[in-house]
Amino acid sequence: MTSPVTNGAIAEPGSPPGHGSGGSFQVRTVGYDRLTPDEIAAWSDMQRGNPSLGSPYFRPEFTQAVADVRGDVEVAVLEQDGAVVGFLPFQRGRRNVGRPVAGLLSDFHGVIAVEGFVCSPVELVRGCGLSAWHFDDLLSEQTAFAPHAWRSFDSPYIDLPRGIDAYIEEQPNGRRIMSEYRQKKRKLAREVGEVRFETHVADSKVLSTFLQWKGAQFRESGLANIFDLEWVRNLLDRILEFSGESFAPMLSVAYAGDTIAAINFGMRSATVLHPWFPTYNAELSRYSTGTMHMIELMYAAEPLGIRRIDLGKGPEPYKRRLMNGARDVMEGCVELRPGVGQLRSAWRTTREAVRRSPLYRVARGPARLVKQIAKRKELE
Repeated sequence: MTSPVTNGAIAEPGSPPGHGSGGSFQVRTVGYDRLTPDEIAAWSDMQRGNPSLGSPYFRPEFTQAVADVRGDVEVAVLEQDGAVVGFLPFQRGRRNVGRPVAGLLSDFHGVIAVEGFVCSPVELVRGCGLSAWHFDDLLSEQTAFAPHAWRSFDSPYIDLPRGIDAYIEEQPNGRRIMSEYRQKKRKLAREVGEVRFETHVADSKVLSTFLQWKGAQFRESGLANIFDLEWVRNLLDRILEFSGESFAPMLSVAYAGDTIAAINFGMRSATVLHPWFPTYNAELSRYSTGTMHMIELMYAAEPLGIRRIDLGKGPEPYKRRLMNGARDVMEGCVELRPGVGQLRSAWRTTREAVRRSPLYRVARGPARLVKQIAKRKELE
């Protein structure tokens, strides 16, 4: 499907000619498997050339992996003056409502384009043939979407441009973190077994252990186990099939002797690692093996060319303790359906009023259950 869009692209000062210059652009939506090799190469070049798109979520391989396990993935190809200027991968749901690729599992999403390219979100969504496009972790650098955002969050990261030694020196609590890490590591080695770390272990038994531990963690937290969904398990298997400098899985494992102490299912681009799903051996929790594993990843980053570890938004204490920076992400919706936007606004106002009410504690339990059911349906 190709749709002409008029005055949808707006240039920022200094943007390259033909990329973000005023005028019309066209939106063509195709399945990932219908992209040409030249288009995939252009996508790859845009991702590598735009510093804000460093995350592996913006790699074409990630969209390819999701498209291989789901039947609702499409890619909007943005063209101007006969040249491809951007891409927006998305999932098309019921009533033509769009969501990011991988839905709530995506910790970053947005338009993949050359740096400085801006387009009208309304015209883009209309060009895709969507009635709405929801986003949960849209880069705040894509400011054209700000009027459609409901709220924003900070997404912590660990920047390691000069390696972990510089991080320790510059981090206010760096020396204390490392002192505790070494102490716990010595204790674990003495009481359980010598500690060793593998950056990537292609072992089905390790993956099975990961799924078992992560499922138990979800149950103990009262959360729906996303790994009960077949497509999510298939996605992990598919990502494990990739290898390369621009996109690769990292199923990293910390061992104490022959015992697995912690596992992280992550993925990386050329310079950014995203530790997607961390989990640890509950029987060894007194050794803080989850934090130990993260520090081992920091040590491993420099030899691998990793300059940033993205932790993703969330309240987990280890993220706040280890982070040395954060970027903003937005949650919201580009809504084209008449009246729906006003209904959403009224619902959000009511929700905030309930949260400020003395009755909030009473309502929180049932509300959390409803939210979990809604999230699971969204992931399906």
